[in-house]
Amino acid sequence: MVAQAALETIPHPPGHPIIGNLLDLQGETPLLNLVELARIYGPIFRLELAGRSLIVLSSFELVNEVCDDHRFDKFLGPGLMQARVIVGDGLFTAWTHEPNWKRAHNILTPSFGSMAIRSYLPEMGDIATQLVEKWSRLNPDEDIDVAADMTRLTLDTIGLCAFSYRFNSFYSEQPHPFVAAMTDSLEYATASLGKLPIQQRLNMRGRRRLRQDVSTMNALVDRLIASRQEDPDQDKHDDLLQAMLAGVDRNPGNDWISSTSVTRF
Repeated sequence: MVAQAALETIPHPPGHPIIGNLLDLQGETPLLNLVELARIYGPIFRLELAGRSLIVLSSFELVNEVCDDHRFDKFLGPGLMQARVIVGDGLFTAWTHEPNWKRAHNILTPSFGSMAIRSYLPEMGDIATQLVEKWSRLNPDEDIDVAADMTRLTLDTIGLCAFSYRFNSFYSEQPHPFVAAMTDSLEYATASLGKLPIQQRLNMRGRRRLRQDVSTMNALVDRLIASRQEDPDQDKHDDLLQAMLAGVDRNPGNDWISSTSVTRF
């Protein structure tokens, strides 16, 4: 009979009454705060966040362990739950027991295969070249806002690969309205992670601005859908939008996905 291995207590930094470890995540760089905590407490540690318990993993071995979907199901942590306020039950924010998750998964899986990803390389290279050209024009003593440029790179790449739409973030001082709305929404969601529930409820101005940002993003997506549906050559497109509009979930019992619901995936 094999003896059961003794379980070790997960380390955790000392907290404060009611708020727990919220102060450990305060500031403009909560991710770097987690990196520092991992340096102190090791590759696995626990945080108490105003009544929520959060387990943080920072080693490849442990992350690889919990990514085994034969033993662990998808879990929506606080970050994804905040993002769910923005996008609803999208592919990345839906629980696996929700119908839309399974439908979106079945339709979009082929679009993320290795051959499909290779087909996006020209568009990815296009946006990456724009970033490099922007940096190459700067003087040696000029600062580079890496985080902001990486956000532009990411959103412009998604726009071009997924919707064949250009935000042209590297050609304008002012961000595209969709990019500005998305950035504001993500900042709101990130900031909400470090707030108590009562603080979130009292932040009426922030919630009102979030609704405006979501409306701005939905308006652009609606226009792109309508334009694609009116395009007589829409079958020639091979982006994610076309996959979502024309894709069929062939699993028994599932219906076609409507264009209005699938764009949230």
